Amino acid sequence: MDLWEKLHVLGAAASYDHSCTGTGLFKEAPFTLEGRKAIPGIYLTHTSTGKFIPLLKVLLSNCCSFNCAYCVNRISNNVPRAWFEPGELADLFLELYKKGLAKGIFLSSAIHGSSDATFEKMIEVARILREVYNFGGYLHLKILPGADKELIRRAIKFATRVSVNLEFAKEKSLKTFAPQKQKRVLIKNLVQAKKLALEERVSVSFTTQMIVGVPGETDYDLLRTAQNLYSQGVIKRMYFSAYVPVNKDSGLPESSPPLLRERRLYQADYLLRIYGFSCEEVLSPGENLPLEIDPKLYWALKHPEFFPVEVTKADYYELLRVPGIGPKLAGKIIETRKQGNLTKSYLEGLKGSFTKAKTFLTFKGKSLSCKKFRKQLALFKSLPVELF
Repeated sequence: MDLWEKLHVLGAAASYDHSCTGTGLFKEAPFTLEGRKAIPGIYLTHTSTGKFIPLLKVLLSNCCSFNCAYCVNRISNNVPRAWFEPGELADLFLELYKKGLAKGIFLSSAIHGSSDATFEKMIEVARILREVYNFGGYLHLKILPGADKELIRRAIKFATRVSVNLEFAKEKSLKTFAPQKQKRVLIKNLVQAKKLALEERVSVSFTTQMIVGVPGETDYDLLRTAQNLYSQGVIKRMYFSAYVPVNKDSGLPESSPPLLRERRLYQADYLLRIYGFSCEEVLSPGENLPLEIDPKLYWALKHPEFFPVEVTKADYYELLRVPGIGPKLAGKIIETRKQGNLTKSYLEGLKGSFTKAKTFLTFKGKSLSCKKFRKQLALFKSLPVELF
Protein backbone atom coordinates (compact mmCIF):
# COMPACT_ATOMS: atom_id res chain seq x y z
CA MET A 1 0.00 0.00 0.00
CA ASP A 2 1.56 3.33 -1.03
CA LEU A 3 1.32 6.59 0.93
CA TRP A 4 -1.72 7.92 -0.95
CA GLU A 5 -3.59 4.66 -0.47
CA LYS A 6 -2.80 4.84 3.24
CA LEU A 7 -4.05 8.43 3.29
CA HIS A 8 -7.36 7.34 1.73
CA VAL A 9 -7.86 4.76 4.49
CA LEU A 10 -6.58 6.79 7.44
CA GLY A 11 -8.07 10.10 6.34
CA ALA A 12 -11.51 8.49 6.12
CA ALA A 13 -10.95 6.72 9.46
CA ALA A 14 -10.36 10.09 11.15
CA SER A 15 -13.52 11.72 9.82
CA TYR A 16 -15.66 11.10 12.93
CA ASP A 17 -13.60 13.32 15.23
CA HIS A 18 -14.84 16.92 15.10
CA SER A 19 -12.23 18.40 17.42
CA CYS A 20 -10.72 20.49 14.65
CA THR A 21 -13.55 20.84 12.17
CA GLY A 22 -17.11 22.05 11.97
CA THR A 23 -19.20 23.33 14.84
CA GLY A 24 -22.56 23.11 13.10
CA LEU A 25 -22.93 26.89 13.41
CA PHE A 26 -21.99 27.92 9.90
CA LYS A 27 -23.53 27.64 6.44
CA GLU A 28 -20.28 25.98 5.38
CA ALA A 29 -20.82 23.13 7.88
CA PRO A 30 -21.66 20.40 5.33
CA PHE A 31 -18.47 21.19 3.41
CA THR A 32 -16.56 21.42 6.67
CA LEU A 33 -17.74 18.04 7.92
CA GLU A 34 -17.26 16.15 4.67
CA GLY A 35 -13.91 17.65 3.79
CA ARG A 36 -12.50 18.08 0.33
CA LYS A 37 -13.44 15.06 -1.76
CA ALA A 38 -10.40 15.29 -4.04
CA ILE A 39 -7.83 14.93 -1.25
CA PRO A 40 -8.59 12.48 1.57
CA GLY A 41 -8.01 13.82 5.05
CA ILE A 42 -8.21 17.54 4.17
CA TYR A 43 -10.83 19.41 6.20
CA LEU A 44 -11.63 23.03 6.85
CA THR A 45 -11.44 24.37 10.37
CA HIS A 46 -12.90 27.64 11.59
CA THR A 47 -10.33 29.85 13.31
CA SER A 48 -10.87 32.39 16.08
CA THR A 49 -10.32 35.16 13.50
CA GLY A 50 -13.31 33.99 11.47
CA LYS A 51 -11.35 32.37 8.67
CA PHE A 52 -11.31 28.80 7.42
CA ILE A 53 -8.01 26.98 6.98
CA PRO A 54 -7.37 23.50 5.54
CA LEU A 55 -6.02 20.89 7.94
CA LEU A 56 -4.80 17.37 7.37
CA LYS A 57 -6.87 15.29 9.78
CA VAL A 58 -5.55 11.75 9.84
CA LEU A 59 -4.92 8.69 11.99
CA LEU A 60 -1.43 7.29 12.42
CA SER A 61 -3.10 3.86 12.41
CA ASN A 62 -6.62 2.44 12.37
CA CYS A 63 -5.48 -0.94 13.71
CA CYS A 64 -7.15 -0.94 17.11
CA SER A 65 -6.92 -3.12 20.20
CA PHE A 66 -10.19 -1.70 21.60
CA ASN A 67 -13.74 -2.71 20.72
CA CYS A 68 -15.81 0.45 21.30
CA ALA A 69 -19.38 -0.10 20.12
CA TYR A 70 -19.66 3.23 18.29
CA CYS A 71 -16.31 3.19 16.46
CA VAL A 72 -15.76 2.13 12.86
CA ASN A 73 -12.15 1.20 13.71
CA ARG A 74 -13.01 -1.25 16.50
CA ILE A 75 -11.11 -4.53 16.50
CA SER A 76 -14.15 -6.64 15.61
CA ASN A 77 -14.89 -4.75 12.38
CA ASN A 78 -13.74 -6.06 9.02
CA VAL A 79 -12.44 -2.84 7.46
CA PRO A 80 -9.28 -1.99 5.47
CA ARG A 81 -6.40 -1.43 7.89
CA ALA A 82 -3.29 0.71 7.46
CA TRP A 83 -0.63 2.57 9.40
CA PHE A 84 2.03 5.18 8.78
CA GLU A 85 5.58 5.13 10.01
CA PRO A 86 6.32 8.52 11.66
CA GLY A 87 8.73 9.61 8.93
CA GLU A 88 6.24 8.68 6.18
CA LEU A 89 3.47 10.80 7.63
CA ALA A 90 5.77 13.75 8.34
CA ASP A 91 7.03 13.70 4.74
CA LEU A 92 3.51 13.39 3.34
CA PHE A 93 2.23 16.32 5.39
CA LEU A 94 5.21 18.46 4.39
CA GLU A 95 4.42 17.80 0.72
CA LEU A 96 0.80 18.90 1.23
CA TYR A 97 1.96 21.92 3.22
CA LYS A 98 4.42 23.08 0.54
CA LYS A 99 1.68 22.84 -2.09
CA GLY A 100 -0.66 24.92 0.09
CA LEU A 101 -3.14 22.07 0.44
CA ALA A 102 -2.85 21.83 4.24
CA LYS A 103 -1.87 24.56 6.69
CA GLY A 104 -1.85 22.37 9.79
CA ILE A 105 -2.24 18.81 11.01
CA PHE A 106 -4.57 17.07 13.45
CA LEU A 107 -3.10 13.68 14.35
CA SER A 108 -4.92 10.95 16.23
CA SER A 109 -4.72 7.17 16.15
CA ALA A 110 -6.39 3.93 17.04
CA ILE A 111 -4.51 2.10 19.79
CA HIS A 112 -2.13 -0.09 17.81
CA GLY A 113 -0.68 -2.45 20.42
CA SER A 114 -0.59 -0.15 23.45
CA SER A 115 -1.49 3.47 24.13
CA ASP A 116 2.08 4.41 25.02
CA ALA A 117 3.69 2.72 22.01
CA THR A 118 1.22 4.35 19.62
CA PHE A 119 1.35 7.75 21.29
CA GLU A 120 5.16 7.71 21.20
CA LYS A 121 5.04 7.30 17.42
CA MET A 122 2.54 10.17 17.14
CA ILE A 123 4.90 12.38 19.13
CA GLU A 124 7.74 11.37 16.81
CA VAL A 125 5.73 12.73 13.86
CA ALA A 126 5.40 16.02 15.74
CA ARG A 127 9.10 16.05 16.62
CA ILE A 128 10.16 15.56 13.01
CA LEU A 129 7.86 18.34 11.83
CA ARG A 130 9.04 20.78 14.48
CA GLU A 131 12.74 19.97 14.83
CA VAL A 132 13.70 18.57 11.43
CA TYR A 133 11.41 20.50 9.08
CA ASN A 134 10.97 23.61 11.28
CA PHE A 135 7.20 23.56 10.77
CA GLY A 136 5.74 26.35 12.88
CA GLY A 137 2.04 25.98 12.10
CA TYR A 138 -0.94 24.36 13.78
CA LEU A 139 -0.29 20.90 15.23
CA HIS A 140 -3.01 19.08 17.19
CA LEU A 141 -2.21 15.83 19.00
CA LYS A 142 -4.84 13.52 20.45
CA ILE A 143 -3.72 12.08 23.81
CA LEU A 144 -4.51 8.38 23.82
CA PRO A 145 -6.31 6.85 26.85
CA GLY A 146 -3.97 6.15 29.76
CA ALA A 147 -0.88 7.66 28.09
CA ASP A 148 2.21 7.95 30.29
CA LYS A 149 2.76 11.29 32.00
CA GLU A 150 6.21 11.81 30.46
CA LEU A 151 4.85 11.18 26.98
CA ILE A 152 2.21 13.83 27.60
CA ARG A 153 4.98 16.19 28.75
CA ARG A 154 6.79 15.65 25.43
CA ALA A 155 3.58 16.06 23.43
CA ILE A 156 2.68 19.47 24.83
CA LYS A 157 6.12 20.82 23.91
CA PHE A 158 5.40 20.20 20.23
CA ALA A 159 1.63 20.70 20.01
CA THR A 160 -0.47 23.80 19.46
CA ARG A 161 -3.45 21.94 20.89
CA VAL A 162 -3.96 18.60 22.63
CA SER A 163 -7.20 16.81 23.32
CA VAL A 164 -8.70 13.79 25.04
CA ASN A 165 -12.05 12.46 23.88
CA LEU A 166 -14.30 11.85 26.91
CA GLU A 167 -17.03 10.62 24.51
CA PHE A 168 -19.78 10.39 27.17
CA ALA A 169 -21.01 12.42 30.12
CA LYS A 170 -21.77 9.40 32.30
CA GLU A 171 -19.48 6.64 33.52
CA LYS A 172 -22.28 4.15 32.87
CA SER A 173 -22.34 5.05 29.16
CA LEU A 174 -18.58 4.64 28.86
CA LYS A 175 -18.72 1.21 30.51
CA THR A 176 -21.53 0.16 28.18
CA PHE A 177 -20.15 1.40 24.86
CA ALA A 178 -16.37 1.59 25.50
CA PRO A 179 -15.65 -0.95 28.26
CA GLN A 180 -11.86 -0.70 27.84
CA LYS A 181 -11.90 3.01 28.69
CA GLN A 182 -12.28 4.62 32.12
CA LYS A 183 -13.63 8.11 32.62
CA ARG A 184 -11.31 8.84 35.54
CA VAL A 185 -8.29 7.94 33.38
CA LEU A 186 -9.44 10.17 30.52
CA ILE A 187 -10.02 13.13 32.84
CA LYS A 188 -6.70 12.43 34.56
CA ASN A 189 -4.95 12.72 31.18
CA LEU A 190 -6.57 16.11 30.56
CA VAL A 191 -5.69 17.42 34.02
CA GLN A 192 -2.13 16.10 33.72
CA ALA A 193 -1.68 17.84 30.37
CA LYS A 194 -2.91 21.14 31.84
CA LYS A 195 -0.60 20.90 34.85
CA LEU A 196 2.39 19.93 32.73
CA ALA A 197 1.80 22.87 30.41
CA LEU A 198 1.96 25.19 33.41
CA GLU A 199 5.12 23.48 34.68
CA GLU A 200 6.83 23.68 31.29
CA ARG A 201 5.48 27.18 30.60
CA VAL A 202 4.28 26.26 27.14
CA SER A 203 1.31 27.80 25.36
CA VAL A 204 -1.04 25.00 24.35
CA SER A 205 -4.83 24.73 24.42
CA PHE A 206 -6.95 21.77 25.54
CA THR A 207 -10.20 20.37 24.18
CA THR A 208 -12.41 17.32 24.42
CA GLN A 209 -15.29 15.80 22.44
CA MET A 210 -18.65 14.30 23.42
CA ILE A 211 -20.97 12.10 21.38
CA VAL A 212 -24.52 13.45 20.97
CA GLY A 213 -27.57 11.24 20.80
CA VAL A 214 -26.73 8.07 22.72
CA PRO A 215 -29.44 6.57 24.98
CA GLY A 216 -29.49 7.79 28.55
CA GLU A 217 -27.61 11.06 27.98
CA THR A 218 -29.42 14.37 27.60
CA ASP A 219 -28.22 17.77 26.48
CA TYR A 220 -28.25 18.78 30.14
CA ASP A 221 -25.75 16.00 30.92
CA LEU A 222 -23.43 17.11 28.12
CA LEU A 223 -23.59 20.80 29.05
CA ARG A 224 -23.14 20.04 32.74
CA THR A 225 -19.95 18.11 31.94
CA ALA A 226 -18.71 21.01 29.79
CA GLN A 227 -19.47 23.51 32.57
CA ASN A 228 -17.53 21.47 35.13
CA LEU A 229 -14.47 21.28 32.88
CA TYR A 230 -14.64 25.01 32.05
CA SER A 231 -15.00 26.02 35.70
CA GLN A 232 -11.90 23.98 36.61
CA GLY A 233 -9.93 25.56 33.77
CA VAL A 234 -9.21 22.15 32.23
CA ILE A 235 -10.36 22.80 28.65
CA LYS A 236 -10.76 25.71 26.28
CA ARG A 237 -13.44 24.11 24.11
CA MET A 238 -15.92 21.28 24.20
CA TYR A 239 -16.76 19.74 20.83
CA PHE A 240 -20.04 17.94 20.16
CA SER A 241 -20.29 15.14 17.60
CA ALA A 242 -23.67 13.82 16.49
CA TYR A 243 -23.65 10.03 16.74
CA VAL A 244 -23.16 8.27 13.39
CA PRO A 245 -24.44 4.65 13.25
CA VAL A 246 -21.44 2.98 11.62
CA ASN A 247 -21.96 -0.31 13.51
CA LYS A 248 -24.94 -2.48 14.37
CA ASP A 249 -25.30 -2.59 18.13
CA SER A 250 -28.44 -3.28 20.12
CA GLY A 251 -27.68 -0.55 22.63
CA LEU A 252 -27.10 2.25 20.10
CA PRO A 253 -29.69 4.12 18.00
CA GLU A 254 -30.20 3.07 14.39
CA SER A 255 -30.06 6.64 13.10
CA SER A 256 -28.21 9.86 13.83
CA PRO A 257 -29.81 12.64 15.86
CA PRO A 258 -30.72 15.78 13.88
CA LEU A 259 -27.63 17.87 13.11
CA LEU A 260 -29.67 20.80 14.42
CA ARG A 261 -29.31 19.25 17.89
CA GLU A 262 -25.53 19.48 17.54
CA ARG A 263 -25.91 23.12 16.50
CA ARG A 264 -28.11 23.95 19.49
CA LEU A 265 -25.51 22.42 21.81
CA TYR A 266 -22.81 24.65 20.35
CA GLN A 267 -25.06 27.68 20.80
CA ALA A 268 -25.71 26.70 24.42
CA ASP A 269 -21.98 26.10 24.90
CA TYR A 270 -21.36 29.69 23.77
CA LEU A 271 -23.79 30.83 26.48
CA LEU A 272 -21.69 29.00 29.09
CA ARG A 273 -18.26 30.04 27.83
CA ILE A 274 -18.85 33.61 26.66
CA TYR A 275 -22.23 34.91 27.80
CA GLY A 276 -22.08 34.20 31.53
CA PHE A 277 -24.93 31.68 31.71
CA SER A 278 -24.87 28.56 33.86
CA CYS A 279 -26.00 25.16 32.63
CA GLU A 280 -28.86 25.17 35.14
CA GLU A 281 -30.20 28.41 33.68
CA VAL A 282 -30.28 26.97 30.19
CA LEU A 283 -31.76 23.54 31.00
CA SER A 284 -33.16 21.48 33.83
CA PRO A 285 -31.88 17.95 34.61
CA GLY A 286 -33.17 15.42 32.09
CA GLU A 287 -33.94 18.03 29.42
CA ASN A 288 -32.82 18.39 25.82
CA LEU A 289 -32.59 21.74 24.07
CA PRO A 290 -35.58 22.62 21.89
CA LEU A 291 -34.75 22.43 18.20
CA GLU A 292 -37.27 25.09 17.14
CA ILE A 293 -35.52 28.09 18.70
CA ASP A 294 -32.01 28.92 19.84
CA PRO A 295 -31.12 28.41 23.53
CA LYS A 296 -30.85 32.12 24.35
CA LEU A 297 -34.33 32.88 23.04
CA TYR A 298 -35.59 29.78 24.86
CA TRP A 299 -34.20 31.18 28.10
CA ALA A 300 -35.72 34.61 27.39
CA LEU A 301 -39.17 33.14 26.79
CA LYS A 302 -38.97 31.30 30.12
CA HIS A 303 -37.90 34.47 31.97
CA PRO A 304 -40.14 37.38 30.94
CA GLU A 305 -39.50 38.91 34.39
CA PHE A 306 -35.96 39.80 33.23
CA PHE A 307 -37.30 41.99 30.42
CA PRO A 308 -37.48 44.62 29.13
CA VAL A 309 -33.83 45.60 29.63
CA GLU A 310 -33.17 49.32 29.87
CA VAL A 311 -30.38 49.91 27.36
CA THR A 312 -29.20 53.16 29.01
CA LYS A 313 -28.45 51.40 32.31
CA ALA A 314 -27.83 47.71 31.64
CA ASP A 315 -24.32 46.39 32.23
CA TYR A 316 -22.41 44.26 29.75
CA TYR A 317 -23.67 40.89 31.00
CA GLU A 318 -27.27 42.07 31.19
CA LEU A 319 -27.06 43.12 27.56
CA LEU A 320 -25.56 39.74 26.65
CA ARG A 321 -28.74 38.06 27.89
CA VAL A 322 -30.82 39.90 25.32
CA PRO A 323 -31.59 37.75 22.24
CA GLY A 324 -29.89 39.34 19.24
CA ILE A 325 -27.02 40.91 21.21
CA GLY A 326 -23.59 39.28 21.20
CA PRO A 327 -20.26 40.28 22.77
CA LYS A 328 -19.27 42.72 20.00
CA LEU A 329 -22.60 44.51 19.94
CA ALA A 330 -22.83 44.63 23.75
CA GLY A 331 -19.35 46.16 23.90
CA LYS A 332 -20.25 48.64 21.16
CA ILE A 333 -23.38 49.76 23.00
CA ILE A 334 -21.45 50.21 26.27
CA GLU A 335 -18.70 52.20 24.53
CA THR A 336 -21.20 54.40 22.65
CA ARG A 337 -23.00 55.06 25.93
CA LYS A 338 -19.75 56.11 27.64
CA GLN A 339 -19.12 58.60 24.85
CA GLY A 340 -22.59 60.09 25.30
CA ASN A 341 -23.69 59.12 21.79
CA LEU A 342 -26.31 56.51 22.65
CA THR A 343 -29.58 57.81 21.21
CA LYS A 344 -32.82 56.21 20.19
CA SER A 345 -32.15 57.00 16.55
CA TYR A 346 -28.69 55.38 16.84
CA LEU A 347 -30.25 52.19 18.21
CA GLU A 348 -33.05 52.17 15.67
CA GLY A 349 -30.42 52.39 12.94
CA LEU A 350 -28.68 49.20 14.02
CA LYS A 351 -29.44 46.32 11.66
CA GLY A 352 -28.97 42.56 11.60
CA SER A 353 -29.59 40.63 14.80
CA PHE A 354 -30.38 43.84 16.69
CA THR A 355 -33.76 43.84 14.96
CA LYS A 356 -34.71 40.92 17.24
CA ALA A 357 -33.12 42.60 20.26
CA LYS A 358 -35.34 45.69 20.00
CA THR A 359 -38.34 43.74 21.25
CA PHE A 360 -36.52 43.04 24.52
CA LEU A 361 -35.18 46.59 25.13
CA THR A 362 -36.37 49.96 26.29
CA PHE A 363 -34.66 53.31 25.82
CA LYS A 364 -35.37 55.72 28.68
CA GLY A 365 -38.39 53.66 29.61
CA LYS A 366 -39.90 53.50 26.14
CA SER A 367 -40.02 50.37 24.01
CA LEU A 368 -37.78 50.24 20.96
CA SER A 369 -40.23 47.87 19.34
CA CYS A 370 -43.14 49.05 17.24
CA LYS A 371 -45.54 47.01 19.42
CA LYS A 372 -46.00 46.63 23.13
CA PHE A 373 -43.24 44.48 24.59
CA ARG A 374 -45.22 41.69 26.20
CA LYS A 375 -47.63 41.29 23.30
CA GLN A 376 -44.82 40.84 20.80
CA LEU A 377 -42.87 38.58 23.14
CA ALA A 378 -45.89 36.28 23.29
CA LEU A 379 -46.01 36.19 19.49
CA PHE A 380 -42.45 34.81 19.27
CA LYS A 381 -43.69 31.34 20.08
CA SER A 382 -45.64 31.16 16.82
CA LEU A 383 -43.09 32.78 14.49
CA PRO A 384 -41.14 30.69 11.95
CA VAL A 385 -37.86 29.22 13.20
CA GLU A 386 -35.86 30.93 10.43
CA LEU A 387 -36.59 34.33 11.99
CA PHE A 388 -34.41 33.35 14.93
